[in-house]
Amino acid sequence: MGKSIQEEIQQRNWHNDQQVAVINILYTYHWVKGRISEALEPYKITMQQYNVLRILRGAHPEGLAIGVIRERLLDKTSDVSRLVDRLVKLGYVERKGSKEDRRVTHIFLTLRGLELLGQIRSVDKFTKDELPKRLTNEEAQLLSALLDKVRT
Repeated sequence: MGKSIQEEIQQRNWHNDQQVAVINILYTYHWVKGRISEALEPYKITMQQYNVLRILRGAHPEGLAIGVIRERLLDKTSDVSRLVDRLVKLGYVERKGSKEDRRVTHIFLTLRGLELLGQIRSVDKFTKDELPKRLTNEEAQLLSALLDKVRT
């Protein structure tokens, strides 16, 4: 078993167990984010861009409006328009105006974007191979349920 959060950040005095839990969530978030960012580095895309590509893969081949992508993003502070602009420049997505409503633009995953997602196995390897060595299915379900409870 790994180090406790108290050992990791070398702090022993806490107000309560809830404070320890929040610090642990934040610390673990940054650890996971670092692992995923490292896995994406060879592909020269960010976690936010990867998230947009995965969202679009889920809607492929229909595409999505920018507003829908914004709602589904994990990082709600991201500037979706700039993320999409960068992905368009890289050739991973394309914009098309809606035939029904000229004010709406839909974003579609290109073949190049699909191919990139097919190449990025290192992130999937982390979630499908490494994490199951650390957490059982039951532990992962419990962790998810507890995190859901924190947000309600």
